[in-house]
Amino acid sequence: MKEHLLKQCLRATVFRPGAVRRIYFGPLRGMVFRVSMVTGLSPWYSGIERAQQRVFKGLLRPGDVVIDVGANWGLHTLYFSRLVGPIGRVLAFEPYPPVFAELRWHLQANHCHNSEAFPVAVGDTVGNETFQPGANASTGRLSVGLPGHNVTEPVFSVPVQTLDVLGEHRVIERLALVKIDAEGAEGRILSGAQRLTERARPSFVIELHTPEQDVAVARWLTERGYRFERVTGPPIRHPECGWPDPDGVWGTIIARPR
Repeated sequence: MKEHLLKQCLRATVFRPGAVRRIYFGPLRGMVFRVSMVTGLSPWYSGIERAQQRVFKGLLRPGDVVIDVGANWGLHTLYFSRLVGPIGRVLAFEPYPPVFAELRWHLQANHCHNSEAFPVAVGDTVGNETFQPGANASTGRLSVGLPGHNVTEPVFSVPVQTLDVLGEHRVIERLALVKIDAEGAEGRILSGAQRLTERARPSFVIELHTPEQDVAVARWLTERGYRFERVTGPPIRHPECGWPDPDGVWGTIIARPR
């Protein structure tokens, strides 16, 4: 109760919507963020995903290239920019317009000149598809082929690209990492990245969202010679199973080429 009241007080004073504040804690310390319904208050202490941030730090070096699929407002994108340095590159994809606007603002405000943001969804086709906003700014998704589509939700068309086509149109050298957080479209994104994966052999950090995707992603990675583990939680002993098997594939995984 006291914590709730404290947050209410902070939102009414220090963290009013539209306020620009400096980040004082964690790996993004020294950067700035803009308070909004998209960002919330967690950027003030660099967010709550410390385990993933530790993984990113272990994987990336100055000069590397990172692809951030489902960048949201840019919590991880900003960190990628810092880790790869001025000679590295970050390519961030976020299709939801209000969230993309925050992503672009944060990259510009923090002078992330090595980063480029695209208002595009990533999948296994090239064209336009229906995007369904979620209950909050972090849960929107492509609605084609996904369970639970509610036609009463406001939907709109977004451009869709594959990572293979991206790799053909851009010279991507030293691709070290592909981060995927796409609310159930993980398998489609990987299917559209087969040639890029064979050529560059990047690591992946993938947030899984459904039991079907758990199994599909694990199979895809295994077939291409990747070993994977959970970022936090029990070891994966049953890679052929997904949630709710406690030893199966679920949660956020890191996959490295053998």
